[in-house]
Order: sequence, then C-alpha cells, then structure tokens
Amino acid sequence: MYSCIKSASVYGLEAILVEVETDVSDGLPDFNMSGLLSSEVKEAKERIKVAIKNSNFKLLPQRVVVNISPADIRKDGTGFDLPIALGLLAANNLITNESLGEYFCIGELGLDGSIKGVKGILPCVLMAQKAGIKNVIIPKANKEEALIVEDINVITVSNLKECVNIINGKLEASSLNLNSLDTFSKSQIIEEKDIKTPDFSDVRGQNSAKRATMIAVAGMHNIMYMGPPGSGKTMLASRIPYIMPDMTKEERLEVTKIESVAGILKEGSGLVKKRPFRNPYHNITLNALMGGGAFAKPGEITLASKGVLFLDEITEFNSNIIESLRSPIEDRKVKVTRLNYSYDYPADFMLVAAMNPCKCGYYPDRTRCKCREVDIRRYIGKISNPIWDRFDICIKTNEIKFKDIAYETEMDENVLSNKKMKEMILRARKAQLERFKDTNINFNSQMNSEMVKKYCQLKDREKELMERFYEKKHLTARAYTRILKTARTIADLEGEKDINWSHISESFSYRRVNE
Repeated sequence: MYSCIKSASVYGLEAILVEVETDVSDGLPDFNMSGLLSSEVKEAKERIKVAIKNSNFKLLPQRVVVNISPADIRKDGTGFDLPIALGLLAANNLITNESLGEYFCIGELGLDGSIKGVKGILPCVLMAQKAGIKNVIIPKANKEEALIVEDINVITVSNLKECVNIINGKLEASSLNLNSLDTFSKSQIIEEKDIKTPDFSDVRGQNSAKRATMIAVAGMHNIMYMGPPGSGKTMLASRIPYIMPDMTKEERLEVTKIESVAGILKEGSGLVKKRPFRNPYHNITLNALMGGGAFAKPGEITLASKGVLFLDEITEFNSNIIESLRSPIEDRKVKVTRLNYSYDYPADFMLVAAMNPCKCGYYPDRTRCKCREVDIRRYIGKISNPIWDRFDICIKTNEIKFKDIAYETEMDENVLSNKKMKEMILRARKAQLERFKDTNINFNSQMNSEMVKKYCQLKDREKELMERFYEKKHLTARAYTRILKTARTIADLEGEKDINWSHISESFSYRRVNE
C-alpha cells in the first residue's frame, strides 16, 4: 500500500517542500530508501523501526520502499525520521491516508519513540505557510521558534504515539497561536530588564576611541582599534552591540533563521532580539569563517550578519583568512559552492578588528619597545593595503592613565554612555533612512559610487581639502569614497545637511594610523 506526507529539506537559509512517499508490499523483508540522501537520512530506517516497536505498533515483515522527492535535491539532517515513520504506519493502515494529507511534519525520533527537536524549523514552517499548508506538526522543543510564523496551525508533539493519535482524531491537538508568543515575549522582556548590560561609561578614558566607535556604528562603518595591551580595545568592541539600534522585525527574522539553520538557536528563545556579536579565535579555518563543510552550513560571517564580527589580534589570523573577507565586505553576501549545488548566505556585518602596533605591543614607546623598524613594518604589513582600505575608521587607543582608573568620580555630562551614544546614533540613522527610503540600502557605508556623487557633494573649499589629502597620501579611489562616506555620517551625527571641511578633516584623521 502507498502513502505520502509532506515535509521539508533545508537548502541554505531556505526550505524546499518535499514529499515522503512510502510503499509496502509482500516479499522478502527489506527497507530501501532513495532520493539523493545523506548518511544521516539513510540511518533513519534503524531508528524508525525501533521507535515504532517501542511505541507499541506492530508491523509484519514486509518489503518497504521510501522515496523523498524531488530526487535531484540532496537531503540531510534527522528531520525526516517522523514523516518516514508516519508514512510507514499509514501504508500499514494504522493511520488514515486521508488525514495524513492534511499535515506537514518534521522531527527526529528517539529509540523510545520520543520526538526530538531539529535544526532549521523556522524556514521550514515559513515554507509551509507559503505553500498554503495549514497544519504543521513539530517537536515540542521547537515550539517558540515555530510560533514566529503567523496564520498557521502549529501542533507540537512529544512522542510518536501521541502524534498518531492526533492525526487519527483520537486525541485533541494542543495547537499554538500568536497569543502564546506574545505571553512568551513579555516574560522574556521582564527577565532582560534585570540584566545589567556592559556600558561605554565603564571604559576609562579613550574619549576619541568612543567617538570613533559611535561614528562607525551610526553609518555601519568597519573600524580598527590599534593600541598597546590593556588599553581597552576588546572592551570597546564588546560594547558595540549595545549601542546599535534595535533590530527591525525583518532583521530579527533573518537572524533567527540563520541561528535556526546553524543549530545555535537557544531552546525557548523564539525570535532573536539581540544583535549578533561573533568573536572567532585566530586559528579558525576558512570553512568555519566563510561557511561550508561536507554539508554546507553558515560560517562566522553569516552568523554575524546584522551585527558585529570582531577579529581580536587580527595580525595573528592566517593571511588567507583575512584576505577572504574582501568580497563579503563589499557584496554583503557569500556564495558557498559545492560539486552539484551552491548556497548564498548573507554577510551583512560590521567588521571590527583590534591589533597591537608591533609584536610586543608598545611601539612607539621606545623605553619599552625593542622591536626593530623592519620588524614593525613586517608586523603591520600582515594586513594588506586592500584590507586596510576596507576599514573606514582606524583609531589609536592610548594607554590608560593612573588618574583615569584610580579616582572614582560621578559620571559627568561629557562622559559618553550607552544611552547618550545610542541617542546620537538613532538621530544619524533617522537621517539615513530618510535619505535612502527609495533604495535597497540603509546605511552610508553601503552607498555606491553614484550615491556618493549625489549625497556627498562638496563645495570648493572642501574639494580643495580633499585634493590635498588625495595627492599627499596617494589615496586609492576606494579610500577616497570611504572618507566621503564617513564624513557624511559625521555630518549626520552633527545634524548637518552638507559636508563641511571639519567633517572631512575628522574623517581623514581616522585613516590608518601607520600611513
């Protein structure tokens, strides 16, 4: 007898509707599976047979053929366990075929018949919604993730027997809806209010570095911190997500999809609220950074999308790793290609890096730095000119003075805190949203050459200043446009319509400190 049930296969960050077809017949006992399946899916037959037995369903010895179509798309993961088991039970008349056709399901089976959570639930449920499917059966562990999707009936199950009884109408389904999501979100917000977040007011001194950070966040410019050990480079970088504007609903949905597919979405978290902050170690591999592997998965640059990718001690990273960032920084996406398929992953991140000025970290203080000039140039030279050009802002962090850390004083109005910085950033972001409302970009750093000409027009005095800078420092065309983009952001922070010479001067001061 034949049965068919709908499920999904995750492809990149999206899901594709698949049909799990099952046929049982007389003959020598056998269990064959087809449909371009990974080893994870092929191993499901052993889990399924034991799970069915331990759920008190009795099957006669028979020949079983399972096909997951379309057969030209590779399937991997453990989410096909549940649809295959239901299809097998339906083919043996233990589930009515008419009822089975009304459901979409996904889930991993334990040997005791329990249904475990799987990765990529959110894109699967979104796909089911677009396909017009009304009833979705998922593991209970993934319920908050599925609740994000509107106008769909989400049914959570904890074991195979419960799932069968629901489909056969013997047990009423405990459907979930958006009201459950609202209650969940409110409880999360109450808990988060009690958590003290890191504040820029905790960073002693470094006022110029704080202002440079604020400018970088306002326009989503890449920033490099250079300074001796202990000067606060990591503290500055780690606080950046807390002054970034809150994510829009679309951004939160994209970040949640990424974390769902990557399998790092925390159970019970629902829609992600905090912007990502990824801080990979310097021994990271190219596949781990860019995405890939035997079954392509999002890399660190995709996990940092809509947030921050922080490369601490960037000179310790392999040069191939650093150079591989060129295209993703410009294109805001990365293509992972394998033999028969390719995935497009988002890479819309703010790049933040930190480094020492030399190997020992104390140059130009010659009382402590014993590095030779040639060694210093070689150390700085680990970062190529094309990579330097992609940092709009480079700021030097100075050593913290004794008076900055020894004397506790009340915060005065000149100290930059998260609240003050975020207020100024939101003002600059508002100006950018108005400027780019009819385009597909949101930030000054994303402007193309035509937009730079339109929105970064200079008067005669400013043109002369830019010409002097260009000729004296032998700037590239990319460096020239990035100076203008940063100047545009500074003007937005100051509430100025036009770019003036002070904005250009400040923007140029953030050029690489070793020039």
